[in-house]
Amino acid sequence: MSAGMLTEQSFGKENVQAYTGGKPIASTMTAKGTAAKTFVLLLITMGLAAIGWNHAGRVIKATSGPGWLIGYFLLIALSIFAARRPRLALVLSLVYAVMMGLWMGAISRIYDAAYDGIVLQTLAATVGTFLVCLVLYSTRSVKVTAKFAMVLSAAIGGLMMLYLFGWIWSLFSGGPAFFNQANGVGIGISVVACVLAALSLFMNFAIIEGGAAVGAPKGMEWYAAFGLLSTLVWLYLEILELLAKTRANQ
Repeated sequence: MSAGMLTEQSFGKENVQAYTGGKPIASTMTAKGTAAKTFVLLLITMGLAAIGWNHAGRVIKATSGPGWLIGYFLLIALSIFAARRPRLALVLSLVYAVMMGLWMGAISRIYDAAYDGIVLQTLAATVGTFLVCLVLYSTRSVKVTAKFAMVLSAAIGGLMMLYLFGWIWSLFSGGPAFFNQANGVGIGISVVACVLAALSLFMNFAIIEGGAAVGAPKGMEWYAAFGLLSTLVWLYLEILELLAKTRANQ
């Protein structure tokens, strides 16, 4: 998960200087430009997801066991590296879109085989959540303040620690981690994760708007698009997991 890629410092003086190398900024980023680049990354992700869907068995086999762990940490490393090296955001975002697209397509087919129609439900819920958040932010019904950002960051950090604890527990117990079980605790954790992912969209919108306001370089639109894509991917996966847990109890 790379939900923390975009922060209040993303378009700060240090990051901008790292991108420009101290050279004058010829053209600046815009919200529309970022939206266009996000759309391009989404198209690539969806295209590779279709390939992953059609070759689910091969993809899952390649990413199971040690391969899964390597791929997971590689995706995290890509996000962290892109956050610190904004000039490489274009290349790294494309690599991320390809890798994540393949894996998402394969895992989505497995979920859909177990729960017919769950992928369409998840896609609809993800798109709907994004549009609602965008409207609420655009109309200033939700305001992103410093306190909002601090509380959200702390909550996401807590969730990550919980996930890490659950994963380590599952390694030693030999059973599934408690947050993956279709019980009250597991469903509750998934609901919290979905809410945090949705709230992260507000943070992304505010940070992107701030980058455009301070005149960040045009090329950093890819950096912003990468961050927004990672949040959308996180939201999709959390909703998929939540729906699977609720349907498992039916």
